[in-house]
Amino acid sequence: MDSVARKFDLTMLYAAYDAFRRDAARLQTAAGAESAALPGSAFGWAEAANSWTLFTSHWSLQDRAEKNALWTVMYAKDADGPGRVGVVLDAMASLALRAVPLIDGMDAALEHRDRGALARYARDLRASVDALLDFKESNVLPLIQETLTPFEWGAFDVELRRELGLRGLGVFLPWLLDGAPDGTRRAVLGLLPPPIRLCYRVRWRPRYLRRRGLAVPAR
Repeated sequence: MDSVARKFDLTMLYAAYDAFRRDAARLQTAAGAESAALPGSAFGWAEAANSWTLFTSHWSLQDRAEKNALWTVMYAKDADGPGRVGVVLDAMASLALRAVPLIDGMDAALEHRDRGALARYARDLRASVDALLDFKESNVLPLIQETLTPFEWGAFDVELRRELGLRGLGVFLPWLLDGAPDGTRRAVLGLLPPPIRLCYRVRWRPRYLRRRGLAVPAR
């Protein structure tokens, strides 16, 4: 295994993880507040379902891209080594597995419009998501710098773009930057070519905000 430390730009990974934390927190807040509401009072099930669809679709896409282009490659690098990378990746996989039944539970709660179940699953899912992503940032992402070559790291970007496609990027990018700090927004947009940045500002973000019902000017 190559032990030469590198400095790959992990901006997109950190931004994606922050977006997942944001959505999990929003879902818990909404579900928790509404679970205490009076029986029969209105709840924005359509809005919750839309937010959940964005979360789960991007969660699945991110998971596939990381498995295909990052974790599989890193496992292979460690096959004849001391096993340190494999141990860390196995621990990460165990944490990721804990989220699966919670995601299924959220699906069922939304389908059956069960407020109590929604609040419970949203609370547990947020804790699970936070634990997984904190572990990734503390233990797994540093190994990317240590184990991957520039070509292998670049393959992840190719894989993510392939998974998204241009139409998917038009949904992913404004979702990713929804509520992101200015520094994160500038860093992410700085990785993209000018035509994509223009599409984000004049088409994709305004469309995303309209669908969310947010009267916020595009940036």
